[in-house]
Amino acid sequence: MSSFSCPHLNEKGNTCLRLKTDCVPGRKGCVLSKKFQFAVPVEERIKMQNSKEESKKIRE
Repeated sequence: MSSFSCPHLNEKGNTCLRLKTDCVPGRKGCVLSKKFQFAVPVEERIKMQNSKEESKKIRE
C-alpha cells in the first residue's frame, strides 16, 4: 500500500484542478490513471461519490 501527492489536488474542496471535478484518484484523465491498481475499482468509487452528492442535495 502506498500514498501519493497530486499537484492537481485542491485540498480545500477536495477537487481536481486538472479535471475540474471531485477528486477520485484513477478516474479517466487523472495522472494516476492506468499507472496504479486500486483495491476498490475506479467506477465503484465514482458511483459512491455520486451517491454521496445526491444524498447531500436531498438534505439541503
